[in-house]
Amino acid sequence: MKNNFFQWDIFAKSKEIDFPYDTIEELFLLDLEERNIWLSKKLACLVFPEAEDMRTQLSFAELQGYFVDGGINVLIQEIDRLIDGKINRVNSHVSLKRNDTSLSSVCYVFKLPTPRYLLGFLSIDYEPVLEYEQEIKKTIDEMQHVKAVNELILEGAADYIYQWDVAKNTCVFSPKVMELLPIESTTVTDAMSKMLSFIIPEDRKEFLDSLTQFLSGKSDYHRVKYRVLSRRGELIWIYTQGKVMRDEAGKPVMLAGSMADITEQQKKQEEIHQMLYYDELTKLKNRRCFETEMEEYLQTPGVRGAFVAINISKFKMFNEMFGRHFADKVLQVFAEKLSLYFPDARGIYHLTADEFVVHLPDYEREAISRRMMPFVGSMKSRWEVDRHSFYVNVYASVAMYPENGTNLEDLNREMMKCLSGLSREDKTEIRFISEQPGENLSRQYMIETALRKDIENNFEHFRVVYQPIVHIDEKGVAWGGAEALLRYNNPDMPEIGQMDMIHTLEYSGMILPVGRWVLEQAVKECYKWNKEGPRKVVHVNMAAQQVTDNGLVEYIKDLCANEKLPYSSLVVELTETSLVNNYAMAIQLCQELRKIGIGVALDDFGTGYSGFSYLRNFPISQIKIDREYARDISKNHYNQVIVAFIQNLSKYMGLELCVEGVETEDELNVLVELGVNVIQGFYFERPMEAEMIRKEFIKMAVGDGENK
Repeated sequence: MKNNFFQWDIFAKSKEIDFPYDTIEELFLLDLEERNIWLSKKLACLVFPEAEDMRTQLSFAELQGYFVDGGINVLIQEIDRLIDGKINRVNSHVSLKRNDTSLSSVCYVFKLPTPRYLLGFLSIDYEPVLEYEQEIKKTIDEMQHVKAVNELILEGAADYIYQWDVAKNTCVFSPKVMELLPIESTTVTDAMSKMLSFIIPEDRKEFLDSLTQFLSGKSDYHRVKYRVLSRRGELIWIYTQGKVMRDEAGKPVMLAGSMADITEQQKKQEEIHQMLYYDELTKLKNRRCFETEMEEYLQTPGVRGAFVAINISKFKMFNEMFGRHFADKVLQVFAEKLSLYFPDARGIYHLTADEFVVHLPDYEREAISRRMMPFVGSMKSRWEVDRHSFYVNVYASVAMYPENGTNLEDLNREMMKCLSGLSREDKTEIRFISEQPGENLSRQYMIETALRKDIENNFEHFRVVYQPIVHIDEKGVAWGGAEALLRYNNPDMPEIGQMDMIHTLEYSGMILPVGRWVLEQAVKECYKWNKEGPRKVVHVNMAAQQVTDNGLVEYIKDLCANEKLPYSSLVVELTETSLVNNYAMAIQLCQELRKIGIGVALDDFGTGYSGFSYLRNFPISQIKIDREYARDISKNHYNQVIVAFIQNLSKYMGLELCVEGVETEDELNVLVELGVNVIQGFYFERPMEAEMIRKEFIKMAVGDGENK
């Protein structure tokens, strides 16, 4: 690396790596050992607009200052996942700072055969503009015919030149064109028909439309890209550009210009398009492609059709039981089934790990149901993947347009809302979005109305219960505090369950005022516990939407000050969903809370894909292992290994570890043997009303005093 700039061709040659560096110039090389970034000349010019400030080598930390915070933070996390082997490549949106504005781009990062290096490049969001280098300086009708033709040919100068006499429909080509097209002479009569015979049928309309532009007087230029069968019988891409000469009446007389073989360039563009708009694992179109195509498609007047959002039920079990490689195989087989059963779909998309969307041309429920029946039937058959036999259940929601919405945002929101209700059922089911559980949408409306009314009536029918968090050491068992849990009991609507309540609060946005109310109740209650005896800690869960609650930290500060509760007596619990949906804001929230001494716990650890990366990137103080790992841990060796590993990891990182969902003495004994000393679960106590747990804390305080 002695050159002023990173030169990929030299590096690639030395490492025997094949990459289209002649097509992509905004390259960089990440040296994992030195944690340095080497920039290509093109990329350095973008990062450093001022020549005097230009640098070719930066530390990874320094480079962050030249990008907008949110995107670069996500990119760093994705690069770490690439290094850890969790993904095969990175493609992430970043915004490059440009004085008072920013330049949007997509950053791609790949592993190289040499483990020390990662290769990356930026795909900048600007469109190349094709312009002629010079314009005709004199009026065409004042020139002599030969002089005009010569100037037109010079203007479009290239290896392949053409001159088309529009009136005679005769085209004269330069001799080199005969190497490209299957013509027998440089002069071709009936030129229009002859040219169309070379062009493949799919591209003929594009070619004719481009001619219409100058024949109708709408443009003086002819620019078009199409595919032809070459003299050698190969399918190649041609780009044609030219300019028209008109007579005094404005009628086109002559068209002259150049043709270029852009086959290789087109291949590179298609490769990049494949990376941008297709999922590497399943080969289906990805979320970016779905959003781009659908936003454009739905703007077409009079279009009708349906979206089917399909999720694989309990897909995370495939990861946990058999590993990521096996889960990927399941996704590939599932993608093949979708392509097999929906051959005429307008599009099949892989949005996330277990989420797919099929875009159907049908728009009547009966027709959609008939189409879905064979696919649903195929789910009842046993699957065989990597010598494992298993069954797959799916749940799906159907949104029809324009009946259920006319834009992607509305349709997608309704599909996801419907899927959320289906996800709790362990069976294959297809449901139209207007067929919500219960009495269609009326039940959902009634639940939302009841909750909103009770919130307005000073949170009537809401209450907070508390489940003890137990600490175990050589002195015995002690209650160190409790987790605050929201409950709702409306005698007029006894059918509203806990999940119905939480789901409605979240999608309606009412979780924000309710979340603050729960915080207030928990802080007040914890003050009463501490007033009666030794210090206790209260844990409060925070939903994903609360991470975006402006002023939440100041609200918590004021609340603790008013109730005279030390910050150290409060712990906020966040789940992976609340972190991943609002990554940058979640980091800021955690930092602000930890700065003043409030604890932050990562709840339900082990249920998602990225838990360990959050341990590295988020300033947390406690890990709470999901109850799935406590269940039957005395018999489940896998769970024992996982808990032991996390226990050692948390100890090394200086984090407190709590295991939830402990229900039996056998489970407790195994956890204690593994070194876990913070437990929560029904074995000790179920959630208790506020008055009851307060009395228990008073009893414990009196007992401590007597022992003294």
